[in-house]
Amino acid sequence: MSVVLSIIIPVYNTEKYLSKCLDSVLNQKIENIEIICVNDGSTDNSLDILKKYSQIDNRIKIINKKNGGMSSARNIGIDNAQGKYITFIDSDDFIEPNAYEKLLPYLDIPGVDLVYFATQLVIEDNVNRKQDEKYFEHNHTGLVKLSNDVVSKMDVVAWNKIFKLSIINNYKIRFPLGLWYEDNPFFWSYALVSDSVYFVNEKFYNYLIRNGSIMAQKNQYNTGHKISHELDSLLCFEYLLNFMFRWGLIEKIKPTLVNLFLDKIYETLRRFPKNKRMCVLNKSTEIVKLYNLTSYYPNNHYIKALSERRYQRIGKINKLFLTKRQRLLGFWDCDKYYLVCFLGFKLKLKKRKNIINHIEIL
Repeated sequence: MSVVLSIIIPVYNTEKYLSKCLDSVLNQKIENIEIICVNDGSTDNSLDILKKYSQIDNRIKIINKKNGGMSSARNIGIDNAQGKYITFIDSDDFIEPNAYEKLLPYLDIPGVDLVYFATQLVIEDNVNRKQDEKYFEHNHTGLVKLSNDVVSKMDVVAWNKIFKLSIINNYKIRFPLGLWYEDNPFFWSYALVSDSVYFVNEKFYNYLIRNGSIMAQKNQYNTGHKISHELDSLLCFEYLLNFMFRWGLIEKIKPTLVNLFLDKIYETLRRFPKNKRMCVLNKSTEIVKLYNLTSYYPNNHYIKALSERRYQRIGKINKLFLTKRQRLLGFWDCDKYYLVCFLGFKLKLKKRKNIINHIEIL
């Protein structure tokens, strides 16, 4: 019996949750699946649990590798997948028993290249992550064209979706190695070469939110801990750009690209202390020049400002980025006001009324 669905489960030190995850997959009512468990160098009892389950059910395949992160584990899973379709599960999450039996038929509808299903948040240890509830909300039901507007408002996580393995392999879509926010370029790459998505609003995926998860670590930027992934959101955008130019997709995403680029710049700037934010802007300028974005957007205010390193012309940046030198002497055109800095004084002049809003001593 040919494999219809490959389920890829990266595993790293999740012995506390792994059995529940595997049980939820083995309890699926659809039989012709393969369960590819990639042990990413676990140092706890995760591997022993995998071996135990593989003896119970021969659909479980174990791949052992040195620790290399989520992206490398998922990519190895893709490389070894044999199913017509492919999906992902994080090893501390679990799915509903009838999930894939109900979801797979939607992929038989002409034009459907992606199935999206809703997410149930499972909160552990009183973790406060209310922002996730909004993140997974959408207004779609059923068959929807994968336009730029639709894609830009979807969550990008890999595990609440079913993909066609043929599209992934034909376009060599993979997760960027060594970067956080790796789901973003993977999802956008897939969506850009696909036709339509089928939205299923039933909550088939149970997403565990806990302090020790990778996602929890990604939200610790403001806790004082030194994290070496501050630039990753922008680097993932660069990874996506490389994919778009390789496959000639720039015109397809052109109406959305600048806003997506700016969002990644702002996200990255917020993760850096003020005295280190210049590296973010320098990297942004490097991206503009490397991919010659000025030729695609000759009249775009933001691309031109980035190309010429005149960052003060981008209003939102001024709110996030003022160095000591800039506070001593500078004139900035912000979104709703002009900002004049002189010898430690900051004057805000409203654009509409053209009067001084207030003066404050820095």
